[in-house]
Amino acid sequence: MDLSKFDGLAKTFDEGVEVDIRHPVTGEKLGMTVTVASYQSERVKKLQRKMANQALREQRRNPKKAATIEEVEEKAHDLMVAAVISWTGFERDGKELPCTPENVRAVVSNPDLWFIAEQIDKAAEDSQAFMTASQTI
Repeated sequence: MDLSKFDGLAKTFDEGVEVDIRHPVTGEKLGMTVTVASYQSERVKKLQRKMANQALREQRRNPKKAATIEEVEEKAHDLMVAAVISWTGFERDGKELPCTPENVRAVVSNPDLWFIAEQIDKAAEDSQAFMTASQTI
């Protein structure tokens, strides 16, 4: 196989894919779209490295400390925030909700909006969604 077929694949991880947010029961599009980078993207890997380095430093300082489930959930939310490039169609109380890290975090950590976080996570995790047909053959 000619490995040059995969040239540029890493770049597509950073460019992202568009996800139409769907209703959790009916599957209908809700008019909200999120552009999501892959968990393989440089923007997410940069955060993963930072988190890993912090964990290593903490482990050296306090070898008996174990992470809590809340800390694990927070780190998962951090990765989702890093993966969201942009969004459209999000509103709160009838006003547009800009795509900022704070707003993304508020949405993905809101238990009532679990289905949005789930769809973002699934898209960021699906490496094949970022590949073109010629790269899969």
